[in-house]
Amino acid sequence: MTKELQKVPRFLYWSHEEVCIGDIVKTGTGKDGVVVMLIAADSGDAEAYQCPDGGVMIEEDWDGTPSLLLMTPPDGEYWEDLDFVQRSSRKSTQFD
Repeated sequence: MTKELQKVPRFLYWSHEEVCIGDIVKTGTGKDGVVVMLIAADSGDAEAYQCPDGGVMIEEDWDGTPSLLLMTPPDGEYWEDLDFVQRSSRKSTQFD
């Protein structure tokens, strides 16, 4: 059986930069975070995380305690409550 190839989802920040794994962000909660996973619509990950339209998994920093936040696609074209801070050289995540 061949492994199904999944299209890498394309999400954009309000500032029009593309969301990438490893990006340092500020979430709508005001917390700092790192994008750790991009979830394609209708994929096995989308099913596992119960987000059929896909989404972005962010590891937020709650005063030194990491917490995962799943953000599903916005109603519009951009993520209004997710601010891009900078690209990171961070290569690994807890999902590696």
